[in-house]
Amino acid sequence: MTTVAELRGVTKRYRRGVDRSNWRALIPGRLGEPSRADHLVALDGVSLRIEPGDSVGIIGPNGAGKSTLLKVMAGIIEPTTGEVRTHGRIAAVTELGSGFTPDLTGAENLRFSGALMGLPASVIDERFDEIVDFSGIGSFIDTPVKRYSTGMRARLSFALATSVDADLVILDEVLSVGDWRFQQACVARIQEMHRSGAAIVAVSHNNWLITQLCERAILLDQGRVTSAGDPVSVIQDYIGVGTSTDPDKPEDLPNAPVFDHQQDDRINLGELRCDPPEFDTGRPLRCRFVLDVREPVDGHLVVSVYTMGRAAFADPIEGPSDLLRQPGRYEVSVTTAPLPFSAGSFLVRVAVVRTIDPEDHLQELLTSIADAVTPFRILGDPSSRPGFVFDAQWEVSADGSTAAARSASPAEE
Repeated sequence: MTTVAELRGVTKRYRRGVDRSNWRALIPGRLGEPSRADHLVALDGVSLRIEPGDSVGIIGPNGAGKSTLLKVMAGIIEPTTGEVRTHGRIAAVTELGSGFTPDLTGAENLRFSGALMGLPASVIDERFDEIVDFSGIGSFIDTPVKRYSTGMRARLSFALATSVDADLVILDEVLSVGDWRFQQACVARIQEMHRSGAAIVAVSHNNWLITQLCERAILLDQGRVTSAGDPVSVIQDYIGVGTSTDPDKPEDLPNAPVFDHQQDDRINLGELRCDPPEFDTGRPLRCRFVLDVREPVDGHLVVSVYTMGRAAFADPIEGPSDLLRQPGRYEVSVTTAPLPFSAGSFLVRVAVVRTIDPEDHLQELLTSIADAVTPFRILGDPSSRPGFVFDAQWEVSADGSTAAARSASPAEE
């Protein structure tokens, strides 16, 4: 089976904004060609192999070289030294919407950008309606792109780039824009392409996205690969022991709360417990809690799962939020789909939040007006893959009778 992409000892250096004439560039040092001290090393001897069906996440601080690595892999820029080999069609979703021509309409940009991607006009025409429907642009498709918001350009760009049949999909912060539902649709589209056999390479500061989409990860720091392995371990190397899930190392688990909470006396959450508190990997998480609504509030009732530190595994899923506008005392139960987690210790958080913020990628800073947090433990095979999209059933009892039951998942909303 042919390797989809391979980087061998790739180095990329940039000048630090130094502007010199061609004649002066013939002279080494201060008066001419910049010395090595004037260069920024974005990538430093990076080697990486991507096989068909791989899913690799790339994480690291700002300026670590993540976007540069993707652009080198996609053929957008050339390395200073080293070798890059790719095979098959590449769908690169980088700098969403930056390649559009502002004075052209959305429809014209689809056809023009599609041609630049090597797609025949007939293919664009065949997939045109699907691309527009996915982007959510609708009636604005014949409006000049210069009048689009950043999110509209990004949605159209993503819809076009992921409409092609690709061997390698390169993603650079694809969930940094767009509303909540569009982000969920993006994840579903990426997973569909992966199931179809495409290799995925994704850069993101969003921990849950990396754990969900990727089977392995690498950590870049100052252009060098400093850690590689399963996503949770690499995230732990990046952020520190705050992401620990190791139940045998309680000294690594932080005691300080990691959530932003502002109590509202009109509502209270309590008595949260997991039943059972320990269970095998591949089994569902079952929780119960009491919701006490003293006065109606406008908000969302959500449940989230985290490592014992600051790494979220998935977006929160919303439960029966209509209860928040009905004063009363309710006993609520929630049952997730089976959790394919590695063995370890985790947190489940039930909270009432005023808004669901798509920009809060890590979700641990999601401000709540009522919350309850309790630990649970996964037993079993430590090699099982972490990361999942929430799918849960909710049941509500008021005055001893079942008042509501519902099932929800991001894909259904």
